[in-house]
Amino acid sequence: MLGASVSSTPLAFGALAQQNMPPSPNGEQTPLSSPPEEISGRTVVLDPAHGGADFGARGPTGLAESDVVLDFARAARIALEALRLRVLLTREGNQDPSFDNRSAMVNGLRNAIFISLHVSSSGPVGTARTYYYVFPSNVSTGGNLTGAGTTSSVQTFSPAAAPQTPLPPATARNSLVEWDHAQQASIDLSRQLANLVQTELGHRFKGSPEMPVAAPVRQLRTIAAPAIAIELSSIDVTDAKRLDQMAQPLAEAIGRAVAEFHYPLPAPAASSSGGH
Repeated sequence: MLGASVSSTPLAFGALAQQNMPPSPNGEQTPLSSPPEEISGRTVVLDPAHGGADFGARGPTGLAESDVVLDFARAARIALEALRLRVLLTREGNQDPSFDNRSAMVNGLRNAIFISLHVSSSGPVGTARTYYYVFPSNVSTGGNLTGAGTTSSVQTFSPAAAPQTPLPPATARNSLVEWDHAQQASIDLSRQLANLVQTELGHRFKGSPEMPVAAPVRQLRTIAAPAIAIELSSIDVTDAKRLDQMAQPLAEAIGRAVAEFHYPLPAPAASSSGGH
């Protein structure tokens, strides 16, 4: 399930070298000897939520959200790689990387996007919704906030009514962006991506909302790139095949939306008109 908590420990991007510690296969965090190699073209980072001791939502048959979203991510990776896109997963198995470690996988990459995958414990079965981040000045949420073994509800907002927290000014020393405000510069692109994804989801999952939802989804806040979360309903099914059947249309929706999403072209360099 999605959580609505926000980070309480802001870090600067200058600390990325110390924070960029993705999980090892046994679930422990190991530092990288060098930054991940960048390749030309787009990178899509898929984030199967939860993992490890954090199962996320649990169904009546014991089905765990953490297992379902990992299957979703694997299906989406196949669809995206068929489009010749580079695809990374924040976890390949039952690890539980921290919020910051998941963010560190995408922060610093060029032309990258981040998609976090979730399954709700409520809502009409067979529907899907997309979230993008808002920076509320004072948010109260119902239920528990994100944490291992907890359930949570997402407080939704009207984008026009959600006040924005201003990005702290860069200092003269370093021009670093505060880690806890990393998403600030990408909100418009995240909303554009969310609209594309929600349109595709609506074609495949009847009864889904027409528009994406603006909400303070914790994982998205520290992503310095276009970032969205997708939540499917629901884990509360007695037949696990119903969730299995959602994997392929979800993958197709993500692939089509990502293919249609375009970063803005860089502004042309100003030419000087010096004398000859």
